[in-house]
Amino acid sequence: MARSELVDLEQLEAAAPLIRVAAHPIRLRIIDFLSAGEACVGDIAQAAEAPQAITSQHLATLRQAGVLAATRQGQRVYYRLVRVELIKLLDCIRDHCRLMEGGPSR
Repeated sequence: MARSELVDLEQLEAAAPLIRVAAHPIRLRIIDFLSAGEACVGDIAQAAEAPQAITSQHLATLRQAGVLAATRQGQRVYYRLVRVELIKLLDCIRDHCRLMEGGPSR
């Protein structure tokens, strides 16, 4: 790779907090699940295979970081993915897992 093609260091510094906040298995699962559309906490907890209380803590972290947005409808809160560029990160993870399992990359 030519040096002129390197990502600017300031851009990398700006991206690092977003990557750090996403870098947890439950948070990655939440992002993956919400990439298909909004959902309530109970459905998200089931998809994350985590207790609802722990899922709620992770949702709060993602929301505070601006990754998710929430809308209250009656007694339920529905979450949706705002930082959709994180879907590409999940695609990279899937490719990595396929390669580690000996499968072809996309």
